[in-house]
Amino acid sequence: MAFEKISRRQLGKLGVSAVTMTALTSLPGAGLIAATQDPSQAGEGNSQFFKGPLLRDGLDRAFSFLEQMMDAYAQGQTLRLIQSFSDQIGLLSTSFVYDNAVVINAFLERGGATDIQRAQVLGETLLYAQQNDPAGDGRVRQAYFVNQPDANGVFLQEALAPFFFIGSATGDMSWTGMALAQLFQRTSDHRFLDGAKRLGQWIMNNAFSAIGAGGFTGGVDGGNNRVTFKSTEHNIDAFALFTMLAQFTGDAFWSTQAQHARSFIEAMFNTTGGFFWTGTLPDGITINTNPIPEDVNTWSFLALRDRDFAGSIDWAKTNLAVTDTPQNINTSVAGTKVRISGVTFSNFAQHPPIVNNGLLPSDPFSTPPDPGAVWLEGTAHLVAALLARGLSAEHDIPGFAGDADTARFLLLSSLGAQATLGIGQTVAGKLITPGTGLVASSSELNNGFGFSNKPNPHIGATGWFAIGAQAGNPFRLRGR
Repeated sequence: MAFEKISRRQLGKLGVSAVTMTALTSLPGAGLIAATQDPSQAGEGNSQFFKGPLLRDGLDRAFSFLEQMMDAYAQGQTLRLIQSFSDQIGLLSTSFVYDNAVVINAFLERGGATDIQRAQVLGETLLYAQQNDPAGDGRVRQAYFVNQPDANGVFLQEALAPFFFIGSATGDMSWTGMALAQLFQRTSDHRFLDGAKRLGQWIMNNAFSAIGAGGFTGGVDGGNNRVTFKSTEHNIDAFALFTMLAQFTGDAFWSTQAQHARSFIEAMFNTTGGFFWTGTLPDGITINTNPIPEDVNTWSFLALRDRDFAGSIDWAKTNLAVTDTPQNINTSVAGTKVRISGVTFSNFAQHPPIVNNGLLPSDPFSTPPDPGAVWLEGTAHLVAALLARGLSAEHDIPGFAGDADTARFLLLSSLGAQATLGIGQTVAGKLITPGTGLVASSSELNNGFGFSNKPNPHIGATGWFAIGAQAGNPFRLRGR
């Protein structure tokens, strides 16, 4: 089936903005929205907005969603991963390791005792997947099914027919390693560090490239064939993992690998346009100039923290800005009184092909897209990057009033989307509590990478919202 070629990047992302009170009054947290309309609450990260009841309530509801999703098939200390999307997306109980790594970081960012316990359960399940993988070489797979236990009582099965999510991408391996490293930082449990090191070594063994600008290739596909293109996103992830390993071990080997990834990242920066390209074509040398995605232009700053490249954040917040309203073509918010603003997945998403006066579906499984659809996960990436940069109003570009102010606007929009979208969807056949999770995208979104993002509740989007709203940064060790 065509689903065999779906990657994590092609399935899981989107963002949002301001919402009218009429649409919110009957939903959870409705009374708190109006409290943030006072412009005096804008400003730096210690403003009333960032620590006030509005955001606290939204965060609590987001974590409620993550907990409900995590407990859909098993509870307590039972080892398990989390189904990534609501049932309605049609992927059965598929659980992407990237999404679970994001959720681990969200739990660690809040850091309560129960949060740490949940993060450890997820981390131990990833270790179990690594230790029991038939390849036996330190990898995990892109995704697993999580609705039934295996012979050892762990809710983890190979994601075979009909989807075959059994490849191992460099980015997914890096994110899994980063999450395990963050768990070691918090718990001092050396099993997590050992798992992270095995993943780092796997990337070295299977993705190291000596051609072109160096860096690391895409990993391996489901047939264990090496993927030869190079992704800027993957190299950002690998840089972060290798940097964490270098900090923990003091071993120059890991610092060398981090620099190898960084050299490629820097080579992908377009100095004229002030943004990062997505990576290379399969030859590993020729730059792929279309599409230009959001994630590399915000994650790059979160990982590198280099002011020389910080302008990519401004490129993302302007060139990828979108708004979804009831009047948009092919919108999923028709018939409501809601306006959702944020960023989209890539520059392609705003200009999908038009055939017979209607927008062409991006794949056989999708409906025609909305060019104004917001990628909620990507909007949370932008929030996190803005708060990490902290540019003041006097140094911002025209039309903006400082990074904290822009982050506040985007968080408000995300709260509105949280309260109004994805209502009536389920996990394991049970209703997801309304007003808790964030959908992947506000409407059908043609992301430019071959598939669409959809308006289904998503643990990745919700986890990133929780990270961004807490000014978190999963690319850097907490406390370092």
